[in-house]
Amino acid sequence: MYFLTSKHNRYSSFFGGNASSHKLMPADNILLSKGAIAPGGFKTFSIENDDVHFSCASYTPKEDLQLHKVPVNHEFFILRMDDISPAGDVVMMTDNKHGTRMYSKNPSVMLMSSLEEFTFFAAKGSQVKTLEIIMPRRWFFSRLPMKCPYGLLKKYMTIKSRKTAADAGDSLIKELFVSTIKEAVKEVPDVDRINNNVSSLLNTYFADFSSNLNNFLESERVKVSKDEINRLISVRKYLDTGMPAPSFDSLTKMAFMSGTSLKTKFKKMYGTTVFEYYQSMRMQKARILLLTHRYSVKQIGRQLGYSNMSNFTIAFKKEFNQLPHELIKG
Repeated sequence: MYFLTSKHNRYSSFFGGNASSHKLMPADNILLSKGAIAPGGFKTFSIENDDVHFSCASYTPKEDLQLHKVPVNHEFFILRMDDISPAGDVVMMTDNKHGTRMYSKNPSVMLMSSLEEFTFFAAKGSQVKTLEIIMPRRWFFSRLPMKCPYGLLKKYMTIKSRKTAADAGDSLIKELFVSTIKEAVKEVPDVDRINNNVSSLLNTYFADFSSNLNNFLESERVKVSKDEINRLISVRKYLDTGMPAPSFDSLTKMAFMSGTSLKTKFKKMYGTTVFEYYQSMRMQKARILLLTHRYSVKQIGRQLGYSNMSNFTIAFKKEFNQLPHELIKG
């Protein structure tokens, strides 16, 4: 396995430090591998007047590759997108004093701070495409439409890590990502087009990120007493069974709360709605039953309260990106 280590920093520093030790060729912000580690290209760009720098990479590791970036003393933010093919998952991890976040989704979107450790792994022979954008701290906060206390931002990035990825604009972001990498690997890339793509990508990303962050800040204002916590735990334990759900009115009686309080305080505690949590537990139970190979898809669907098997398969596919019969065959 190849191991590359560097500090979070401008790309010229990373290229210079690794070029000498791994026989690479840095020139004009372009790093071309001669094949010693990973044939491919690494190019850097900047958006004028914004002090935003980004790199585009497309390469194929000749051995398993692990990239480790260590924290620096000054903070900036990094938005990183990776796509690995064929079939391999992206595995990325960040560590800081608030805990660990791990991503194994492909393609992936990760927002992190230069104060965090970062590890990236790609398997031998995979085709790796990466876009990494460095954003100065002041510039990053200027893109948020609301004032956000720094501590709450860090808490959001740690606890709500899945929400740091794009949501409504996800498909557009992927489209811009693919287009940017495709243009960047050309022998003579259109720099204006690349810059426009990245600017559009950032605009779309921040629209979604700001919306999710605002929802998080609203939820942080919700107060939950110790007694309410115990009652919400009782509701959650019932939902954990995955059994056919009672009516929402029955759940409010179980929690001794109004419908509005149950919705807001359950989401405050568990980061998801009552229905989304229940549905996830239901699908987890379905997966366990399927893996026993003792029941048919139809039997499991009925056991979980589905009269329409199409609704069951759609829900399972949404949760696991796989149809129930595909799991059994696998």
